[in-house]
Amino acid sequence: MSPRHSPATPPAPEPRYFSTQVSDAQRFYLELKPRSGRQLKVVSGGCEHCRADYKIRRSGFPYLIIEFVARGAGSLTLKGKQFELKPGTVFIYGPRVPVEITADPQHSMTKYFVTLSGDEGLELLQECQIFPGLVMQVMQPERIQQIFDDLIQQGLGDRSNRGRMCTVALRYLIMKIASLALPNDRIAPHAFTTYLRCRKYIEENFHRIHTLREIGAACHVDLAYLCRLFQRFGRQSPFQYLQHLRLNRAVDLLQNSNRTVKEVAEELGFSDPYNFSRAFRRVFGVYPGHLPGRNEKG
Repeated sequence: MSPRHSPATPPAPEPRYFSTQVSDAQRFYLELKPRSGRQLKVVSGGCEHCRADYKIRRSGFPYLIIEFVARGAGSLTLKGKQFELKPGTVFIYGPRVPVEITADPQHSMTKYFVTLSGDEGLELLQECQIFPGLVMQVMQPERIQQIFDDLIQQGLGDRSNRGRMCTVALRYLIMKIASLALPNDRIAPHAFTTYLRCRKYIEENFHRIHTLREIGAACHVDLAYLCRLFQRFGRQSPFQYLQHLRLNRAVDLLQNSNRTVKEVAEELGFSDPYNFSRAFRRVFGVYPGHLPGRNEKG
């Protein structure tokens, strides 16, 4: 007898809520009809490059969904209120939350999303003070994008534990959004703009900055306010950020030029080579003269 071959199982259709108004997309789904229950689960997720005519109007959504704008612009109507969409915007909606999303045809929009189910998910959102119907702006949007990219990579994988890995990534994503969300007050937009201006000045001039007062003078803020801005919006103090940029530049100079340790220290504004060596060792665990791949000439 010849062996019997079972017909190949056709792939399950994609969820109906996956938009077709995209020029490109990277999307996954784990369960089309997850059972309601307590356990937090990722239902689907992805990244969508919206077409110029992208417009989605929904009276609600079957699951909780978190969306994040990475690039471009658009507009959002959520629970009857209108919002501007721009890089760093995060918004959340779900059942019985009407929503309308429209892309700006002049500024191609790329956005990420993840849908979730389970009472644990709603509890985690509430614990982080993030609620369905909320629209917020996050600092350092590139960090949120990195977590979304990792979540998508896990969701598209073929490992048996991909659902669990996606859940871990989702928990981290929610907590990171909460930690990077801008305060919802009137002064925040102006303060955040000032923070970005000071940060940009440091990035462009770190090699010639000697004191924090120089930064304040150039950016027209006093030293105390400069420190408060970095405490509020950043992960490091202005001095730590300046030192971080200097030392990373030092690694590049030491490994890719013939400069001595003393010359590098002077070029980056350190008071003396000894202070430079101590700071370098504190961060990288080795003295600059012992950096791998370097031939010390003196």
